[in-house]
Amino acid sequence: MNLKGVFGLLLSFACFAQADPRMEAAKKEGEVLWLTAMNTSDGEVLRKRFEEKYPGVRLTILRQPGEKIRARIITETRAGQHRWDVVSFNQLDMDVLDQERLLAPYVSPEAQAYPPGAVHPKGHWAAIYVRQYVIGYNTNLVAPADVPRDWPELLKPKWKAKLAVDENEVEWYASMIDYMGREKGDRFMRALASQEPQLRRGHTLLSKLLVAGDFPMAIVHAAEMEEARKTGAPVDWVRTLDPIVTSPSQVAIAAKAPHPRAARLFVDFILSAEGQKLIASRGRVPARPDAMPEASAGLRIHYVKPELARDFDRSEREFRDIFARSR
Repeated sequence: MNLKGVFGLLLSFACFAQADPRMEAAKKEGEVLWLTAMNTSDGEVLRKRFEEKYPGVRLTILRQPGEKIRARIITETRAGQHRWDVVSFNQLDMDVLDQERLLAPYVSPEAQAYPPGAVHPKGHWAAIYVRQYVIGYNTNLVAPADVPRDWPELLKPKWKAKLAVDENEVEWYASMIDYMGREKGDRFMRALASQEPQLRRGHTLLSKLLVAGDFPMAIVHAAEMEEARKTGAPVDWVRTLDPIVTSPSQVAIAAKAPHPRAARLFVDFILSAEGQKLIASRGRVPARPDAMPEASAGLRIHYVKPELARDFDRSEREFRDIFARSR
């Protein structure tokens, strides 16, 4: 055998040795069906890179609102149909599927990079990106020295009627009660309600009105403040809050996935540093700390607990009883 032939043989052995066994198993299945509430353009970025990285494994994306995905999965399951492999959407819908035992246990090797609360103890789901509830403020209306450093500072007399809150801020409410404890949390919420916060519908609207100067402060999502700040809007947000309630969008594998190996490969990819940085490139806050933007580093994060979703109706009644009566 000539030198060229020997070199080619050695190269072949090297490539074989480096072959990813996960990929080889996934290639035999050939595809993975991903149901997601993520918008189409963001999902497409992940699909393109996944298929480039793992040729021979096709990723098919079906995008729908979370409640429609949940209803579709439950309806198909009851009819004995098992078509989907991976699902990603909000925690409330994911918990419903988990309670129905429709999620497979899988702890990705990437899970060790995630903080407590971001990954189910048995691997039923993992967070892929998050919404962070923070105090946003208009820098034209709040002097640097007056910016609240933590939640209790909202109770100062000078902030009466100066804060805006989503009229359905139940998730934040329930998580704050959980973090503070029932007695302390209830006292704080009632004191905050006595400050007569302005109620509006939706965080996007709150962010826009905050930029416009309709009120000095609001409970908003950090990512929306960052996006507005980058465009030169006169807003910023408080990074010293204890806690910053963090609500995840989660990914999970079907208990009876038609393509389980390809599904695991995709979950590994979306949880990897590369996958998370692609999510960050779309203006979302990734759940993986080493992929988070600098502005989100070192925060006192408190993940919303899944079990809170099961008491959502009770928390909603409490929130409305406390805050609606303050008006």
